[in-house]
Amino acid sequence: MKRRSAVKSLGLLTGGVFLLPYACQLGPKIIYDKFPLIKRNEQLLISEICNCILAEDTVGFPTTETRIQFVLTMINDCGSSAELLTLTGGFKAFRAIFSAQELSFSSLSAKEKNKFILEQFSQETDVSDFLNLLKRYSLLHFETSENYLKTHLKYEFMPGRYYGRVSRAAS
Repeated sequence: MKRRSAVKSLGLLTGGVFLLPYACQLGPKIIYDKFPLIKRNEQLLISEICNCILAEDTVGFPTTETRIQFVLTMINDCGSSAELLTLTGGFKAFRAIFSAQELSFSSLSAKEKNKFILEQFSQETDVSDFLNLLKRYSLLHFETSENYLKTHLKYEFMPGRYYGRVSRAAS
């Protein structure tokens, strides 16, 4: 009887060890073919920047994909070569600012993050071009959510309503 429970425990332990690396990943690993050097950590940083520019409201304005997936997919699939250079060059310049100060963007408070981003928007640098690119696609992500289109723009996904039998006015 003890041998049976020992083999059972050993099997569960072995299965757990093999499944542990897959269970610890919080989301899918997405690699974009036009900028493969932007890995998961960089994507999380870009997501944090996008959420500082325009906060993501997943309850009031749900979408099928997250903001960072939308922004990076749009730049990867639809972006011009100038936008790709703006993304990669601006991101390197953004990271260089914090590496020179030996800080990280994530360690700043929300107020400091907003202040930093506002300062960067006021300047004409690679970082401001990078932030403007993220801002444009973040707004596009918000404006294409179904709730925004229906409630604020009164957009109908099926044009032309069918009213059925409508009485005709006397002529």
